Amino acid sequence: MAQSTGALDEKTYTNMICHYGKAGKVREASALFSKMQEEGIKPGLVSYNIMINVVAAAGLYREAEEVVQSMQKSGCSPDSLTYLAMIRAYTGSSKYCEAEKMIMLMQKEGISKTCAHFNLILLGLTKAGLMGEANRIYREIWSAGLDPDVESKRIMVRGYMDIGDVEGGVSFFERECCGVSDRFILSAAVQLYKSGGKEVEAEELLNSIKKMGVVMLSNLKVGSCNS
Repeated sequence: MAQSTGALDEKTYTNMICHYGKAGKVREASALFSKMQEEGIKPGLVSYNIMINVVAAAGLYREAEEVVQSMQKSGCSPDSLTYLAMIRAYTGSSKYCEAEKMIMLMQKEGISKTCAHFNLILLGLTKAGLMGEANRIYREIWSAGLDPDVESKRIMVRGYMDIGDVEGGVSFFERECCGVSDRFILSAAVQLYKSGGKEVEAEELLNSIKKMGVVMLSNLKVGSCNS
């Protein structure tokens, strides 16, 4: 009966790197990634993307850039998931211009974009209270030939809620959220209407919500990031 040599293959290394990444152990993940290559195992696209995600999740955008450079030198071309990870790395470090450049690079390389790529930038901008820039990126979703998804709209509504921009939030809801049955968006809209003194609109929306069978969220507050 043949005995195992104990050698690890790329898949095993990648699984271990992923495990360390989820545990927030970036140093250990990086050490394994280096060891894999020292043992003559050439990382493939999946391995590179997982390593980029590990450092991106920790907000280490410079380290993420280094992994991408190594990836390209090895002959691997970045794909949609690579760019998604890089956008996460940049937005996590408030490098919104660099994150947007990733969208432009995708366009240049002919790589399909999804709402998820834009949503990461939207999330970063709205958390920073930069609603003007967030609106510009939101419009870019349309320009890219995509329809903003529910998450895109949820991020925007939350942004307006957090900074207490009642007028902007109501305007966005009425313009972009027609037919949306998302629990958070509808609950937030009721609070925005009430905060803006639009009791009639709030009551009408509440009645519609009840007919849809949607359970309202009761813990939402306009201007929560300023309280």
